[in-house]
Amino acid sequence: MSNYPGQNDIKEYKKETLAPSVTSHLNKIYDIKSDIFQPDIKEYKKENLAPSVTYLNKISDIKSDIFQPDIKEYKKENLAPSVTYLNKISDIKSDIFQPDIKEYKKENLAPSVTYLNKISDIKSDIFQPDIKEYKKENLAPSVTYLNKISDIKSDNFQPDIKEYKKENLAPSVTSHLNKISNIKSSEILQSDRIIKEHKKENLVTNVTSHLNKTSDIKSSEISQPDSIKKGKLKRVRDDNTDTESLSNEHWKKQSQILKQNKNNLAYIQVVDNALLVASAYESLIADNIIPFIKILKTFLSSRSRMSLSSANEPVLQAIVENLLPLKYCIPELSLVINGKKQKGSGRFGYSDIFILSSEGDNNVILELKYIPLVGLINSNQKNNIGANELENLDQILEKENEESVLKRSYTYWSKEEKKTNMTTIGETLNNGLNKLNLYMETISKGKAKNYSSSGVFDERVKITKSKPNKLKGFVILVIGFRRILWKSTNEVTTNYIYNKI
Repeated sequence: MSNYPGQNDIKEYKKETLAPSVTSHLNKIYDIKSDIFQPDIKEYKKENLAPSVTYLNKISDIKSDIFQPDIKEYKKENLAPSVTYLNKISDIKSDIFQPDIKEYKKENLAPSVTYLNKISDIKSDIFQPDIKEYKKENLAPSVTYLNKISDIKSDNFQPDIKEYKKENLAPSVTSHLNKISNIKSSEILQSDRIIKEHKKENLVTNVTSHLNKTSDIKSSEISQPDSIKKGKLKRVRDDNTDTESLSNEHWKKQSQILKQNKNNLAYIQVVDNALLVASAYESLIADNIIPFIKILKTFLSSRSRMSLSSANEPVLQAIVENLLPLKYCIPELSLVINGKKQKGSGRFGYSDIFILSSEGDNNVILELKYIPLVGLINSNQKNNIGANELENLDQILEKENEESVLKRSYTYWSKEEKKTNMTTIGETLNNGLNKLNLYMETISKGKAKNYSSSGVFDERVKITKSKPNKLKGFVILVIGFRRILWKSTNEVTTNYIYNKI
């Protein structure tokens, strides 16, 4: 063909929309050899230039070149050539739309060709503009409803784009490509453009919906953008909590230290002890005090006989604290028992050991009692008792039955009364149970508002409202180093959670 579409250079495009359209009802056309619509248009100053040719049915052998403008500058917001409604086209040899356009200053020039059905042997080149500058917001060529298309050999949408200054470049191929076979076209909406400047916010190519019963598709790529994949990976990483990360890092360091010292007996012993302590703590929270009592007895038995004469309740408390995880142990928890009483008359109290559960519920209160061996000996014999005699008594008490032990008399110095009092081991154990019940009831009330109320009044504990959970309590009574008695009390329900600050 001597003349081909878009032969002339278009100097300036200052329209918002450039959309030549081909529409409406040319059916059953054969052997069209004439030239259609070849005006030499000098100046177009109309609002709408819309030559239309539609419904070209049963037309074949299209050899003419369609829409090949050499475009120098595109400054429109929308350039949307579409191919629609060309059905059964044959033997079209004429040249269609070959205007020599000098200046286009219209708002809308819209060629559209849609619904290409049953098209074969298309050898013409479609939409190959050489675009120098794109300054539009949207460049969206669309191809829709292509049904039963075969042997497409033309090159589609291969613009050489010099500058992209749009916000959105979104060519889309959408919906209802059914029963497509032997598609040999080189590229469907490829991103083979040479982009000099990217100043857009979004460059999105969408290929969506209803590609059904398609075979032998050799088009280049329809793939998920890497940015979306990276975003998903980032969200997965964000799902991991900081606690887990810190925990993993902590264990890595600990494992490295253990590997480096796997033959060091000191490390082995420390690890063994730590495992026993952790196991005993878990059992205690689960309402099983036996493992903890065994560990406590092991530690007490390792002490020297010389310390039997000086051992007391503070010594016992220090040992117990060392057998519990520091994070979950609060010694001497400060309480306001009864705000109406005077100081020194039962207004305040101090729970010996408050053990927090790592799960936030089923906390445990320990009340500790220690019976010095010296208090079991008659006052007349105390001056003649040495370390060996105390050790012998300690061994006797270890094997003595519980009933006999509870009946033993015992003397102690009362700080409140400032005198020596006498009682039995059984009474001391019962007094411990009564005090434990009082402390548990006070703790269950949550935080005390002030000294005139009742509850926990300790800055080391954070107390928050929660669903009901349980408080459990044990009295541990130690005699010497070898005999340990213990009693549990009834559970108390609380509506608070306690955490160590």
